[in-house]
Amino acid sequence: MASNIHHLVRFEDLRSFCQQAYMKTGVPDEEAYIAADLLARSDLRGIETHGVTRLPIYIKRLQKGYVRAESKMTYLKDKGPVAYVGAHGSMGHVVAYRAMQKAIEKAEEFGIGWISVKDSGHFGVTGLFPMMASENSLIGYICSNSAPMMAPFGGRERIMGNNPLSFAFPAGRYPAVVVDFSCSVVSSGKLILSRKKGEKIPLGWAYDKDGLPTEDPYEGYEGGGSLAPLGGHKGYGLALTHEMLTSVLTGGKWTRNIKSLYEEDKSGIQGTCHSFMALDPDCFLGREEFKHNMDTYIKSIKESAKAKGVDEILMPGEPEFKTETRLLKEGIPLATNTVTELTTLGESLGIPFLTQQI
Repeated sequence: MASNIHHLVRFEDLRSFCQQAYMKTGVPDEEAYIAADLLARSDLRGIETHGVTRLPIYIKRLQKGYVRAESKMTYLKDKGPVAYVGAHGSMGHVVAYRAMQKAIEKAEEFGIGWISVKDSGHFGVTGLFPMMASENSLIGYICSNSAPMMAPFGGRERIMGNNPLSFAFPAGRYPAVVVDFSCSVVSSGKLILSRKKGEKIPLGWAYDKDGLPTEDPYEGYEGGGSLAPLGGHKGYGLALTHEMLTSVLTGGKWTRNIKSLYEEDKSGIQGTCHSFMALDPDCFLGREEFKHNMDTYIKSIKESAKAKGVDEILMPGEPEFKTETRLLKEGIPLATNTVTELTTLGESLGIPFLTQQI
């Protein structure tokens, strides 16, 4: 099938194309680079649901004025290790990048940094931001709310987000441990990508608008359905917690008032809220000692008894690290439908998009 044909593109070329697309839409050079790097890095790590397949909708929202082309971040309160920020409808990728930068700066000074942001936008892959902290030998954490994707446990109205979280823990000779997941069984991006590829989804991923399990990715999300919560009532409780740590804490929009990427949003403020933390191990046993302990701990997990048929026990984030290492050499594979969309976008902006078919 045509949907199984893939095309290769170098990471640097993909990032450059995305950056040019953002710049053509009025985004300043530096901010265009930040967003483009995060977007292309998502595909580099094998997370294609949140990568360049979303560039056309991001550009469309910029063109329609649904999101600020030039970011604006106002520090409403800034006290010691904590800051409270208004993002005024700025691009989520840029807001999240700069908020985590600020959390890292505060952790360097105070041992811990916590930044909460309101009135931001969609920022793509959650795990990329706490990794900024782990790359500085700090522990990173982020949680966010999102547009409505789930019904509350026991309900049938889609009013809750799947409200993701991520932790990143630095190690020494091992890659950082990156725990990154939303509070639904799968992200909405998986359903959207399945719909684009013409594929069914497994039962248990989503419900249709009548609350019945569905294999149709469109009916499970874009057609008015809802994602299934991770672990039933446990995922529901975790999603609530993230909403309270973000929008309830900052006075921002909570879930049912947030527009999705695919809805009309003339207000110019999608309203997503995020909280970021960076924690310095030097306040405890020390950074190098912590990373040594992490190595010992990871080794003990990986060397434990394997289940039948399992070749290797992997830590969270390790599959993405291996994918990134491999694709930096081989090139990033993009599905034909994604290439078609990016080629069309490039033509509309006057930017060529070139790949090698495989």
